Amino acid sequence: METIDIVFDRVSFAYGTQVVLKEVSLTLKQGNSYALIGKSGTGKSTLLNLLAGFLKPASGMITVDGAEIRGPRKDTGFLFQDLGLFPWQTVYEAVSMPLKVGQKDQDHHSLVMELISEMKLERHIKKYPHELSGGEKQRTALARTLITSPDLLLMDEPTSALDAMTKEELQTLILREQKKRKTTLVFVTHDIEEAILLGQTILIMNENGTVTQIKNQFVSNDGSNEGAKEQLDFYDACIKLRKRLNDKGESERSGTVLL
Repeated sequence: METIDIVFDRVSFAYGTQVVLKEVSLTLKQGNSYALIGKSGTGKSTLLNLLAGFLKPASGMITVDGAEIRGPRKDTGFLFQDLGLFPWQTVYEAVSMPLKVGQKDQDHHSLVMELISEMKLERHIKKYPHELSGGEKQRTALARTLITSPDLLLMDEPTSALDAMTKEELQTLILREQKKRKTTLVFVTHDIEEAILLGQTILIMNENGTVTQIKNQFVSNDGSNEGAKEQLDFYDACIKLRKRLNDKGESERSGTVLL
């Protein structure tokens, strides 16, 4: 996997007269994880869609190692909130589908089975979506997204519909796979605890269209978290900072905060 950095250079975007991103400048480092949090309508999903190449900035530029993102890229995987599993495909067929595009003569069985095993789906390979639990569907969709080994993994609220135990299991899988593959991870969440668990950097989407970066100093290089008290303090600091920025409008431009 090549080393790539993704750079936002004064990126703005609006839906009609509603500005959701205003001259955002930031750099996403290869292999790091970024959590997007903020109120509804502050541009979280828009930023994901810009990264995916589904949308184009109104002004400014997004580049990958200097090359502008002009459309969807093969090295980008997107785990959508609705998962997009086809009702006529089994788990095995869903996971293997991306590999069959343009490569029909190649045998990917061992690769598919290896990932299915990592996702603990071996007993479900012949099942259809309606036969799966919520967590099993999520793991199937995640496996399908990871099967092509993307450099950039985008996820829109990957655990929002899951119960607490299943959510924790999926979070552990995401964290393990992201570190193992050294994939750049950018995900939207409304759960600040999840943002702290999975995100090395937390990006707060502000109502004025700017983005505030918070370096999560309680996530180590291997992705493990350090100290319950410190994490609770960090959690409280995130809440207070977001409230201050949103309620008092003290941030007029993108910035970086280290707590």
